Amino acid sequence: MLLAVVFAGTLAGAARGQVAPRLDALGSDGRPVRLANLAGRVVVVDFWASWCEPCRASFPCLERLARTYGPRGLTVVGVGVDDERALFDRFVRETRPTFPVVHDADHSIAEGWSPETMPTTYVLGRDGRVRAVFTGAVDDARLETAIREALEVAR
Repeated sequence: MLLAVVFAGTLAGAARGQVAPRLDALGSDGRPVRLANLAGRVVVVDFWASWCEPCRASFPCLERLARTYGPRGLTVVGVGVDDERALFDRFVRETRPTFPVVHDADHSIAEGWSPETMPTTYVLGRDGRVRAVFTGAVDDARLETAIREALEVAR
């Protein structure tokens, strides 16, 4: 199955130092979410699935970071890879993120990024390059350090 290959990270994707792959989709609120529109901001892109307990556990951290560092130039974007829209919608209702989330049912976004596992979290610098990649359960302190470092880099 192609999806298994993509998530195994065997295809080219978002690696540290590379320009981030394209992310262009409608958010769960119906508004467009485009990395190109976030140029000059630090962006955290978090790939998740409703069946993934570490994904669910990471959302309070992502929410806190979005609220704390948003005014300093951070945007968090969640990418749900559930095949079924109902599962995606239920996860969003339960976790109630204030940051944008997009549904990648056809896995076209994931194909470009090649997340290794769920969750996989990418920190992008203001220049649009991948600065850090975290796989599995989010280590809050390490993620926050990567965000702070990316925010401190001169524009």
